[in-house]
Amino acid sequence: MREVIGNQQARDLLVRAALGGAVSHAYLLTGPDQIGKTTLALAFARLLQCTARAPDDPEPCGACLACRKIAHGTHPDVRVLEPPEGKQWLPVEQVRDLLHTAYLAPYEGRWRIFILPQVERMRAESANALLKTLEEPPPGVMLLLTSGAPDLLLPTVISRCQVVPLAPLAPEEVARALVERWGAAPDDARTLAGLASGRLGWAVEALAQPERRDRRETLLRQIVELAGASRDARMRLASQLASDTEAARGAVELWALWWRDALLAAHGAGDLASTGAARA
Repeated sequence: MREVIGNQQARDLLVRAALGGAVSHAYLLTGPDQIGKTTLALAFARLLQCTARAPDDPEPCGACLACRKIAHGTHPDVRVLEPPEGKQWLPVEQVRDLLHTAYLAPYEGRWRIFILPQVERMRAESANALLKTLEEPPPGVMLLLTSGAPDLLLPTVISRCQVVPLAPLAPEEVARALVERWGAAPDDARTLAGLASGRLGWAVEALAQPERRDRRETLLRQIVELAGASRDARMRLASQLASDTEAARGAVELWALWWRDALLAAHGAGDLASTGAARA
């Protein structure tokens, strides 16, 4: 579990469950996008499926066949269910396939584990199909769900999972990880950590794809300009964003964070989440 950056409390909760033999059939990992929820789910899967660790060892070995297969996405008993390329929603057919395979015995591991990222983006029929497995889980099956917006989930889904909240990382945690694990220059790491809003995943992508950093800086410049813009200018930008739901969602989330920072800066706060800027 040491490969997971930050969120020690969430890691400890899952480790205690694994070592104590009190593992739930379903977990819901919550928190903002790109802060490491799926990474933690995969690390937990390795911990449970590792064939070489001692019973009281809180870390998967990382070297056994099971650990290596999970790392490469080829373990037959650990599946990550995501929408097909180019699609935003998880088709109900994929969820029904999960229901079918969930009732089969594990091929190699102790558990049959299904990881479902961003379950808030399921349509109603997919969520209802998933609910059937949550209500009557077969033996040896575990569902690891992640969500950046759990308020959009069916209450019945949440009530059947053990909720594990994750928080954004501190800027210094992000910067240190970028330098030590991804070889970033210290200055670049500090800049990206300031812009990342605690989302290590975003910072890693921005390190490899500078256009993501440029996009964020453009959005921040736009919100400053919009504060004094005419109604027509605001409506034109809204119309442009409306053509891309994901882009619009990201822009609104960043702008809301910027306004929060503006209020904090007005009262002397520093290390602002949206820009990394310091204030006296």
